[in-house]
Amino acid sequence: MSCGNVPDGQADSEEGQALMTPVTPKANKARSDKYGFSRPPRQAGDVAVAVSGGAGSMAMLDMLLHHGYIGKGDGKTADLTKGEREVLWDKGTVVYVEFAGVTGMEDRMEVMRTLAEEKGLGFVGLRAEEAFDSTLGERLGTPATSPGGIAVDLSNPSLPILDLPSTTSPATASAPDPLLRLQTLLASLPAPSRPALLTHILSHLLNLAAYSIPNVSHLLIGETSTREAQRVISGTALGRGWALPLELAAATPLPAPDTETASDPAPATSDVPALNSTPASAPAPVAVNPITRLKPMKDVTLKEAALYCHLRGLPTVNHRKWTSEAGGGSDARGKGVHTIESLTEAFIAGLDVTHPATVSTINKTGDKLVFTGDSHSLPGPENRCPVCQTPAEPSAQAWKSRTALTSLPGKTKSIESAVADNTEDHPGPVELAPMLCYSCLTTFTPSSIRKGADKGEPAYLPQWVAESVRREVPREEMRAGISGFLLDGE
Repeated sequence: MSCGNVPDGQADSEEGQALMTPVTPKANKARSDKYGFSRPPRQAGDVAVAVSGGAGSMAMLDMLLHHGYIGKGDGKTADLTKGEREVLWDKGTVVYVEFAGVTGMEDRMEVMRTLAEEKGLGFVGLRAEEAFDSTLGERLGTPATSPGGIAVDLSNPSLPILDLPSTTSPATASAPDPLLRLQTLLASLPAPSRPALLTHILSHLLNLAAYSIPNVSHLLIGETSTREAQRVISGTALGRGWALPLELAAATPLPAPDTETASDPAPATSDVPALNSTPASAPAPVAVNPITRLKPMKDVTLKEAALYCHLRGLPTVNHRKWTSEAGGGSDARGKGVHTIESLTEAFIAGLDVTHPATVSTINKTGDKLVFTGDSHSLPGPENRCPVCQTPAEPSAQAWKSRTALTSLPGKTKSIESAVADNTEDHPGPVELAPMLCYSCLTTFTPSSIRKGADKGEPAYLPQWVAESVRREVPREEMRAGISGFLLDGE
């Protein structure tokens, strides 16, 4: 056996095991163990594969095609008597999100499109700035969104909503384009907060793209165990411990975008039943056909994925420059790093050299985490944070006000007293802060807003945030709260 076969077979086995548990009915698991094979049964829907161009996603896509997990979309059934392997999904679509507009890297949209076409797969390409475009849902064929967006005053602890224009209002004509909105928001945020925002944009666009593809039942993410370990450490440091168990799950139901009546399934665990139990009937509303996110590379390290790509001759781009965009690069000792993500990545990479079990140990600890929130808070979108779309902690704002230094005694009023006084005098603008989870509240906290940012200058938020806020607050109440900021004719 050549050395080239070792990582190939090991990665294949680990990917197959990661796919086996979430998509195999319990009735078939005993049979699979008895006869010693781990190929999951055919699924009723198709698959969307998130590809970033990194080693994890490129290795995942290559293994899926090399071992016949994805068919050609012709509905062909394998003849098992002739040794043919049954496909897991009849058709596959590559989903790619481009961040060149904010990172300065080479635009690889056409490269990824060509890759998908050469492999006989569909392709959906989105750009990060399109998260600020209210027409994106219409172009993708997803449920129509409400017109206009929202902007907030980042210098105010309560994050009041300053602007809520409609698409036909004069304010919209002078509003910045989506790319400028994204660049302005990133420039207004402190360096440590930018990678978290870009992560939320990526997750939302992947979810939106998956729901725009007909008959998709699964979305595959090429997140390796190395990246998973980094998520455990950085997520805890950034205050995401409340929803971290849901983010680390190998199988997670995706929330249906922009649907007010949808009920999201309970969080998935290793015993999630197969989605092929859902009848593949005529096209149904998005909320009726949920999509499950899977992480087939969860047990494969980044080194193994990179070695696999090298042996298979697969080109990869592993530096997305989110952290460098957020505050510059770093030397070998970590000096000059300005983000938790960069520090965590450097820490794990360095420790893994002398302690090879670092990644697996961290992930084993992460797998033991359990969501402690009320299960009744999970199904509906009303309890989700409008930014990260994960369950928000109860009273996150009150907790932060007790643990963070938000004012100086004798100099300024506290947040609670200022809000109370404002409420007694007259109803103020709608506030975003009470709706946020602790992590997102920290991301947009005024004390960390970049020095030099214009106070009171509106910072536009992504379109999905506006949709979530509208579910929380009626439009009439919003307009009443921001009436002082609206232009004539709106």
